[in-house]
Amino acid sequence: MRTFTFILCCVLSSSVYAAEPQYVAADESMETALCVSAATSDRFEFQQDLANSRVRSAVAANKLVCNELPVASFAFQAGNTAVYQHLKKYVKGHVDIQDIAAGANKGTVRVHGR
Repeated sequence: MRTFTFILCCVLSSSVYAAEPQYVAADESMETALCVSAATSDRFEFQQDLANSRVRSAVAANKLVCNELPVASFAFQAGNTAVYQHLKKYVKGHVDIQDIAAGANKGTVRVHGR
């Protein structure tokens, strides 16, 4: 019974992992690397990437654009709520986030930052 449970857990976890999109950098710019980090890294890794790039969180939250979205919205769309929660403290103005393509992010997502 334990073997069956273990195998079932492995199959279910691998199917969940396969459904998540893979974020691929469209170029080798610092902005694109930060966008990929915003989508895939945890909050501490993202903050470290910002520090290594010498970009403050407030500047990134208000100036960095990922796939035509502000970086906070891009992180939220990618499902990275930890990075989104960190960045939303620094966003000036009003931000509305709509998830218009919830099921469309399967496979590979090309990321371009500016």
